[in-house]
Amino acid sequence: MFRNALLTAILFLLPAVFFLALPLTAARATSIQGLAIRINGGDLLVSARLAPDGSLVKDLRAGMEKKLVFYVDLFRHWSSWPDEFIMGRKIERDVDCDSVKGEYVMVTQENGWALTSRYASCNELIHNALILKNIKLSNLGKLIKGRYYVRVTAESSLRSLPPLLGQMFFFIRNEEFSVQANSPAVNLGGGR
Repeated sequence: MFRNALLTAILFLLPAVFFLALPLTAARATSIQGLAIRINGGDLLVSARLAPDGSLVKDLRAGMEKKLVFYVDLFRHWSSWPDEFIMGRKIERDVDCDSVKGEYVMVTQENGWALTSRYASCNELIHNALILKNIKLSNLGKLIKGRYYVRVTAESSLRSLPPLLGQMFFFIRNEEFSVQANSPAVNLGGGR
């Protein structure tokens, strides 16, 4: 009797444990790699690369337009308080590989300015769209002396619903992915 009850319990619990553990074992392939910071005079230069999973690259090559949003933020590290946001930059990139027309276009938007770049191939476009190179955070001389770090966040937004539908269907996610990486802490600031 006890043996049959134990066998039945195992048979019911095994699939439950498998399905609960399945999302935990799946690897997140999208990540930020090569995060590097460099101080040049009064500026902090940040470089990083988004390493996408296969589905993002596959969607881009299939002609789906994607919106990539990068946040480059400077934080002051506090040991017993939450870290303090100091400054940041938001960079939006609309990426479109249209193989039928032979157009490979990236529109970069920041602070109300837009820059359109055209590329010879979809591979070249994807390579350049995923790289942040020497993003400048300025006025470091005015910082209070302390330990600071840079956080780079990358997001890909899904097509947005109209505002009313977005409020009604609040449970529908609006991000395809969101990843972040922090640099090692560095000592910055000139005074106080």
